[in-house]
This record gives sequence, C-alpha cells and structure tokens, in this order.
Amino acid sequence: MDAVFHIPESSAGGVHAERLLTLHQAAEALGLHYWQLQRAVKRGAIPSYTPFGRKLVKLSEVVAYINSCRQGGGDA
Repeated sequence: MDAVFHIPESSAGGVHAERLLTLHQAAEALGLHYWQLQRAVKRGAIPSYTPFGRKLVKLSEVVAYINSCRQGGGDA
C-alpha cells in the first residue's frame, strides 16, 4: 500500500495538516467497499471527524488500522 499511496509526514519543524476524506473517498482510494469502512468507523476501530456534520477520516489512520489487523506473512 505504501507504494501506491504516499502518506504525508510532517516536515522538519513544521506542522502538516493531513487532508480529511469522506468515507467514500477513502474507500475508493484504498479499494475497499464503502460499507466496510463505515462499519469500522461506527465500531470505533477507526477514528472519524465530523466538523461539518459529515463523517471524515484520515487516510493514514485507515491504513494504520488495516496494518494493525495484519496476520501472518512474517518469517517465523
């Protein structure tokens, strides 16, 4: 996923505000179904923001949640 999407990082000494996306935009960007993301937000697994009455998410937080759910694949 990291190769496809660049997650913005804060620059040296500066504060970088990450763009908030609608659930539809985030789901489309990651190739997910809207309802999958909606359920994760409703469960509280992914933080959401509602500054103008519309649920928004940070792409980096969605990717972090997906990575935290990763199982196997390691050299054991």
